[in-house]
Amino acid sequence: NASIAKLRSPMFAAQVCESVASDAEMVHLPVTLGGYHSLAMGNISGTLRAYDQACIIWIDACADINTIHTTDSGNIHGMPLSFLLKLNPLHHPQFNWIAHLPTERLVYIGLRDVNEGEKEISTKHGIKACSMHKVDRYGIGKVVEMALDYVNPQRDRPMHPGLSFDIDALGPSVAPSTRTSVSNSVSWYVFRT
Repeated sequence: NASIAKLRSPMFAAQVCESVASDAEMVHLPVTLGGYHSLAMGNISGTLRAYDQACIIWIDACADINTIHTTDSGNIHGMPLSFLLKLNPLHHPQFNWIAHLPTERLVYIGLRDVNEGEKEISTKHGIKACSMHKVDRYGIGKVVEMALDYVNPQRDRPMHPGLSFDIDALGPSVAPSTRTSVSNSVSWYVFRT
């Protein structure tokens, strides 16, 4: 599993994600449970192959939009959106299967741990985000409506199973074993209501 650029385990991640994409393309509602948000590359790619107008609500503490140039760690789980948005100048046959998601069809909910490179990328590409402050102020239902108003104002586009959810959106009080724990999180109660 040789490195590409400074990516860690890129071939393994590519193989797993490509398999997920193939499965997602064949079913009506792909649901992937895993401890590695890079799997979303496969799930979203499969969804986009089947529904090319799909849009994404990404609920996470982290933006997961680092590129091969902005990542400090090389961990692909911090980069799935940069691959889907085609922001990496990486032309490697192992990654040709990844579908393209236009930036206007992505919106974040709950970001709290965003590095400078991710902030620059999000600003440059006009990617919208609904902060935890909005969730606290308006409630999750209204914030999801706000997110949908951005990515799907006519409500005519399919959703990638509704959203992409990373457990660290809940934070350490609910998910103490997550490796990327960030405080000031969405409470479990918010998602139950």
